Amino acid sequence: MKESELLQQVQDALTVTETEDGAMTVIQLAAALNISAEKVRIRLRKLMEEGTIELVRVPRKKMNGIVAPVVAYASVKRSEDK
Repeated sequence: MKESELLQQVQDALTVTETEDGAMTVIQLAAALNISAEKVRIRLRKLMEEGTIELVRVPRKKMNGIVAPVVAYASVKRSEDK
């Protein structure tokens, strides 16, 4: 699979995410795409450089029941020109 195809898969996964806040962690993306977390991180860096995704902090419930902010990624919302 070509690099551009993998980049598109990561971007597509973030665009159609079913999470309430529209963001996914590296682990969630790796599981959804069936690739390693390191490969996801490499692609995320490229997409961030392009400005198509952004780093966000979102609340997630931990295993101990405590809700705490975690680092996740979301598609950049672009306002359409009128």
